[in-house]
Amino acid sequence: MTPDEHAFSCDGLRIAATEWGNPAGTPVLALHGWLDNCGSFAPLGRLLRQVRLIALDLPGHGHSSHRSKDGTYNIWQDVGVVHAVAEQLGWEHFALLGHSRGAMICTLTAGTFPERVSHLGLLDSFVPATVATADEPAQLRGAILDRAARRAQLPRLYPDIDALTATRLRGLSPLSALSAPDIVARGMEQVEGGYRWRSDEKLKLDSEIKLTPELVRGFVERIACPSLLLLSDIARVERFYGMEAHARHMEIAEVRGGHHFHMEEPAPEVARRLDAFFAGSPARSQLSSDRNS
Repeated sequence: MTPDEHAFSCDGLRIAATEWGNPAGTPVLALHGWLDNCGSFAPLGRLLRQVRLIALDLPGHGHSSHRSKDGTYNIWQDVGVVHAVAEQLGWEHFALLGHSRGAMICTLTAGTFPERVSHLGLLDSFVPATVATADEPAQLRGAILDRAARRAQLPRLYPDIDALTATRLRGLSPLSALSAPDIVARGMEQVEGGYRWRSDEKLKLDSEIKLTPELVRGFVERIACPSLLLLSDIARVERFYGMEAHARHMEIAEVRGGHHFHMEEPAPEVARRLDAFFAGSPARSQLSSDRNS
C-alpha cells in the first residue's frame, strides 16, 4: 500500500506527514524521535489494521520546515504543532503514538489537552529529562555557549548514501540495518557536492531551559486516557524518575529489541499490541500502574 502524503501549517511552518492504515480506524497522530522522521513509522503503518495513522515530520526533521535562524527546538513547542495538525484535520478526539523524543511530546500533549486525547501509546520513552530549579542558570549558560561554538558550522556533506547512513548506524541512538532504510530515505537529500541530512543542525544544540520534575509531574497527573508504554528493556523504567507512579491508567510491558524495536523484528508484535490498545481493549500487564486508582 502506497502511503498518502499530507502537508499542514503551524505558525508559518510547513508540517509534512504521511498516512497509513484504515481510514475508518481510530485516528492516531504519530511522533518520531530525535533526528528521525515519519519514516520511522513505516513498518507499523504497513502492519496496523485498526487505526488511521498520520505520522508527522516534526519541525526541523524530514520534509518539514526548519524553525527560524534564531529559533529553538524546545520539546514543549511541538505540543502546539500537534494541536494545529489536529485542528486542521478536524479531529476533536484522537490518539497519540510516540517514539523516544516523540513519546515525551505525546505525554506533554496528553497532559495539556486531556479532554481530546483518547489513548496514549509510548515506545521506549515516557517523560523528558529534567533539571532542578537551582541548575537552570547553568543549563542556560551551557546552551548559549554551545550555540556560539556551533554558529559557524555548516551541515556535513557525504560523498554517497552509504557514508551518510553510516553516521546513524553508529550514532547516539544507532539504527540497525532493518530500521535505517525508511529513516534515511526520507531524511536525506542530494545537493551539489554530495548528500546531507535534511534535519536542522540546531536540533543538536543543548536545550536552553529544561522542565523541572515538579512541572513534569503536573503534566503526567493531568493525563486522563489509557496509556500503553512499551519498552525495549524493562530496566529503562528507571529513567523516568518515578513519574510512572503518577500515571493513573498506564500499562508497561517489555518488547525485547533495540531502541527502534518498532521498526525491527518485533514490529508485528508491536502492531498487534497497538491495534488492540487503540481499539480500546489493551491487555493488562503485570507492571500495570493503575496504582493510584
